[in-house]
Amino acid sequence: MINIMLVDDDVPMIKYLLQLINWEEHGLNIVGTSYSSVKALEIFKQYEPDLVISDIGLPQMNGLELASELKQIKPDVRMIFLTCHEDFHYAQKAIQLNADSYLIKDELTKEQLEESLKASIKKIKETSVSLEGLSYKEILNRNIEILKHSLFDRLIKRDEPEMLIQFAKKLDISWQYPSFILGTGHISLSTFMEKYSYRDLSIIKYGFYNISCDVAKKYHGITFFNEEESIVFVYNYRQNIKFDHLQYIQSLLIEIQENIFELLGLEISFIYGRQSYDIKNVGFVFQHMIHNRYRFFYNTVPILNWDKQTKQSAFCPISRLLDKEMSELVIAVKEKDSKRVNVILTVITQTAVEKNLDPEELKMVIARRIRLIELQFIETGNEEFYSFLEECSRLSDVVKLVENKLTQLIQWNGKMDGASSREPKLQEIDQYIVQNLSENVTSTDVAAHLYMNPSYFSRYFKRLTGENFTDYVHRFKIGVAIKILEQTGESVEEVAIKCGYSDRTYFSKVFKKYTKMTPREYRSKVNY
Repeated sequence: MINIMLVDDDVPMIKYLLQLINWEEHGLNIVGTSYSSVKALEIFKQYEPDLVISDIGLPQMNGLELASELKQIKPDVRMIFLTCHEDFHYAQKAIQLNADSYLIKDELTKEQLEESLKASIKKIKETSVSLEGLSYKEILNRNIEILKHSLFDRLIKRDEPEMLIQFAKKLDISWQYPSFILGTGHISLSTFMEKYSYRDLSIIKYGFYNISCDVAKKYHGITFFNEEESIVFVYNYRQNIKFDHLQYIQSLLIEIQENIFELLGLEISFIYGRQSYDIKNVGFVFQHMIHNRYRFFYNTVPILNWDKQTKQSAFCPISRLLDKEMSELVIAVKEKDSKRVNVILTVITQTAVEKNLDPEELKMVIARRIRLIELQFIETGNEEFYSFLEECSRLSDVVKLVENKLTQLIQWNGKMDGASSREPKLQEIDQYIVQNLSENVTSTDVAAHLYMNPSYFSRYFKRLTGENFTDYVHRFKIGVAIKILEQTGESVEEVAIKCGYSDRTYFSKVFKKYTKMTPREYRSKVNY
């Protein structure tokens, strides 16, 4: 029998999975179920199942983070992911974690589950046979990225130096010298926008990492890590006054920049510390760099020495400095005046530089204003824009991203002029959602209403809107919820039920995804 574990914070979903198929007939033994990722980790350590079916949207630790932890305990564990959102970013993460399947909850059938399980069982049996003939080196290569991430995580958490050095040695990483230099690399999001879409970021970042690793093979002592915050490199060396270690790093980074530009057409930037640190302090330096990631927000130099720069002066709070410009942006988009938008963005940029405005507050003010502009249109953009904006660590990237977004909104505004501005089918879909606002509307329901094949409808809807149906419905309902919160005194619970969310916690979770605020925070903090 093959041991399996089920993980989902939705109790009915666990029950549905248990009843959907006869698990024993497929040679599967369920050793545990869990509604918590933390509890799932405990069960996994106890039973070490061969296969785990997990929801992605788990509290505390999401399914992808849980999978990464499980693979550190048992690298050959197979994963099947469940989610409510057909999200490219999640799918790419699942691929990097070597997941077998990525299933949409709303569309899950007995046949789909059985097909995924058969594929996983086949891989488990193949792995069982092949591992017997594999050398340690081959096993290591299969799991090198997971193990490298674990090494970096332990480095940041400041584990015992000797244990770190031994762990690194097992991965063919030599940290034999006492001195370390740490650096981070970032993709220029403004050049990224010119060639790729939001959803390609994780794949392109992985390409950036692979190219960096290839170039680094010619440079002794330098190891790259693909971390969530950025691409990170660690340089381990012996002090030698006859050798210019900083020039050595500079040469590596320039070569990587040239390769990235040639192969991916992108500009990238690096920040690294000039001073050397012992292994105990590398984690502290990294945390300091992440905490102060906006230190070079107004800088345009592609390779920066962290310690060489003058001390950063305090950022200025925005207060009401940009109120006039933000209001003018709304008018410019309404009037479809692209030139005026560019002029206003130039003024915002100049003010930000001159006043040294707080980057996080600047991005928050801009995001809030664009969300308000979006709410005036039925067709809104994908949430990736706001995630992208949040990742920007340079002003130039923020401005380019916002410029593209406002141009898109102007185009949508133009399409909405006239009776034939929208696809008739989309009008019918919106009308159906409104008529069934308090219900859980699925793509299957709407397909039946339109007399369309469910599979064809999903593809048709994706082409029509650029996003999956589940996201569209959530965004539509949250738009309605926002108006109710603004215009009435109804409680959050009443608004949730009216919009088809029987569970208030889930409603708050979805609301926060699309507005970055809980319903209560939205009602109390946003001024209109």
